[in-house]
Amino acid sequence: MRRTYGVVWREGDEPLARGKLELLAHALRLDGLSGTDPVSREIAYDGLAGVHVGRSPAERLNGHSTLVLEPASGAPISLAAVAQPGIVGELAERLAELRLATGTKT
Repeated sequence: MRRTYGVVWREGDEPLARGKLELLAHALRLDGLSGTDPVSREIAYDGLAGVHVGRSPAERLNGHSTLVLEPASGAPISLAAVAQPGIVGELAERLAELRLATGTKT
């Protein structure tokens, strides 16, 4: 079953993007816009080196705590929920479950 969340995200030093996060069976997908340019990113759960809740000022987006995805290669991705700011903790737990289900250590 797919779960979709409205989010904003920043990958490394790239401009802020807005769109949706979709939790698939073996990967997460980010689809949206950065300015007027379409952006899409899919990361397999076993391609994540780590996931944590970002609370430091450098990890926050617009003052909100974030979920920080640490791909095995590439820049970290910080994301925050749009309509449900409290969902960051739930997403962290859900990603931990999905990573375990695919055999990835948290």
